[in-house]
Amino acid sequence: MDAEGRDPDPGALARSLAAQERLTMALVSPAASTSAPMKMLRFFITPSGAVWIAIAILLAVAALASDNFVSGDHLLNVARHAAALCIATVGQVFVIMTGGLDLSNGAVITLVSVVASQLLGGSDQYLVPVVLLCLAMGAAVGLFNGLIVAKLGIPPLIGTLGTFGILKGAAYVLTGGAPKGGIPESIRYVGNGTIAGFPISTLCALAFVAFGAFLLSRTIFGRQLVFLGANPSAARLSGVPVARIIILAYVFSGVSAAFAGLLAVGYTGVGSLSLGEGYNLDSITAAVIGGTALTGGSGSVVGGAAGVFFLALLTSFLRFLGLSYSGQLIVQGAILAAAVILQARVFRR
Repeated sequence: MDAEGRDPDPGALARSLAAQERLTMALVSPAASTSAPMKMLRFFITPSGAVWIAIAILLAVAALASDNFVSGDHLLNVARHAAALCIATVGQVFVIMTGGLDLSNGAVITLVSVVASQLLGGSDQYLVPVVLLCLAMGAAVGLFNGLIVAKLGIPPLIGTLGTFGILKGAAYVLTGGAPKGGIPESIRYVGNGTIAGFPISTLCALAFVAFGAFLLSRTIFGRQLVFLGANPSAARLSGVPVARIIILAYVFSGVSAAFAGLLAVGYTGVGSLSLGEGYNLDSITAAVIGGTALTGGSGSVVGGAAGVFFLALLTSFLRFLGLSYSGQLIVQGAILAAAVILQARVFRR
C-alpha cells in the first residue's frame, strides 16, 4: 500500500517503466547516436566511464616509475587483495542508489571474521553451518538497518553508524578483546588459492559483480530501486513498495559484507577485531568514483568494481612511493571529494 493507505497501481508502475525504456531506446537509437566512436566518447565522459580513464592514467604513470608495477603478477595480486572490498562495494552501491549509506559493513566484516574463527577453530567439521550463520548474521544486520531507516525514519548516516558501534562492541564482548580459534584450510584456499594462475577470491568477486549487475539492471527489484532513488515521490505515487525496496537494499548490503568478511578472513587466515576497519569509507569512495551518485538513483555495479580496482592500484602505488598511511588517507579523501564535485558540477550539466 502507498503512503496514503491506497492499494498500489501496478499499471502506473508499468507505464512509468515503459516510458523509461522508450526514452533509453531513443537515446541509444541510430538517430541519437551517429557512430560507435561517439558512443564510446559519451561513455568515457560519464562518471562510470571516467574511472576507466583514471585507471589507465594511473597505470601509465606507475609504469614510468617501475616496470614491475604493471606486470601481470602484480596486477593479479592487487586484484586478490581488493576482492573482499569489491564484494562489499557491490552491496554499498545498492544502498547508495536509494539515497542512503551503510556505515556498518566494516563492523559486519569484523564480526564475521571473529565468529567464523571461534566457531570453526581451524576445522572444516561445521564449515557449512558456520558459513550460513555468518551470511544470516549479515542479512539480519541489513534487515535491522533497513527497518530503522525505512520504518522509523532515522537518517541512514546516524542509523548505520549506531549499528557499527553495536557490532564492534559485540565483537569485543564475544572475544574478550583477543580473538581465538582459527580458519580452516578450505576457507584460506578460497582467499589465497588460484585456478590456472588466477586468484579464486578475484573470481568470486567477479561473479558477485556479475550477479549484482544483473540484479540491478535486469530485475523488477533493480528497476524499482533505480526509480526510487531518482524520484522517491514519483515512485510512491506509482505504487513502488518504497519501504520494502529500501529494506531489501540494506539486507543485500549486509549479506555482501558478510561474504566479504569470509573472503577477507580467508585471505588473512585469522579473525581480527581490526579486519573490517576502513571498509565503510573505502566502499563508499569506490562506489562514488565508479559513478554512483550520493543523491541516489544513478550508479553502476561494474563502475563500483572499477572504483575498487582504482583504489587498490592507487594504494599500492602510494606505498611504492613511500607515502605514510595518514598521507594515503588524505589522498583518498581528496579523491572522494573530487569525484563528488565532478558529479555535481560537470557530469550533471
